[in-house]
Amino acid sequence: MPVLTQAQLLQGWEGGAGQGRVARAVALAAAAGGHSLTDAGDLPLGARDALLVGLRGACFRGDVECLADCPGCGEELEVSVPLSDLRRPADAADGAGEGELTVRGRRVRFRALTSRDVLAVAPGGSASPDARRRLVGRCVLAVDGEAVEEEAVDGRAMDGAGLTDEVIAAVAAALPSVDPGADIRLDLTCALCGHAWAAPFDVPAHVWADVDACARGLLADVHVLARAYGWREEDILALSAARRRFYLEATGT
Repeated sequence: MPVLTQAQLLQGWEGGAGQGRVARAVALAAAAGGHSLTDAGDLPLGARDALLVGLRGACFRGDVECLADCPGCGEELEVSVPLSDLRRPADAADGAGEGELTVRGRRVRFRALTSRDVLAVAPGGSASPDARRRLVGRCVLAVDGEAVEEEAVDGRAMDGAGLTDEVIAAVAAALPSVDPGADIRLDLTCALCGHAWAAPFDVPAHVWADVDACARGLLADVHVLARAYGWREEDILALSAARRRFYLEATGT
């Protein structure tokens, strides 16, 4: 993945600022992959997160620093996560796309979950049991060859479309098979009590934290230099890091 210019990074940050976590992830994925927001929103979650991991590696150095609470003793652990632990094989990152299973003799064809699905059902990120059911239902393409329309799911007429609780549970369990990169877990061991567990890793949240800190630092530099010299934002961002640092030091900042 090519390194984003600072202007492109700021554009992705601006698109996600003030938005919920899913909308922020879409904005960053669009900037990272050169997609429209619509196209980025329709990517499987694993493919979206692969773009975010690529953006993190292209624009920032070092491991991802995070905290994890041990479920055994409650100790808060500081964890350094190498990017290699977050990358998935190309086929996993792209998402297999679609799958098929049989539930009590009924053929069910389904696809990977996307950000657009999440935003349509649970825009704030939290989901009630009914919302989770509808979220999985949106992934079902057909039952016994009969297409399932989004209107049937969003209108909550799910049983009539063949989306029984049993079908929904089976599809939910099978989603990782078509998009394994959507659920990244880290194998951790507590140094205090020795408890080992697989901890979920929120790629969008951690990448956004790095982008947000970087963007605010860039804008602070722009503020200082624009105020001192009257330069435009685009001219300041075009300066090399060394030249910008010289001018910042010259202002006494």
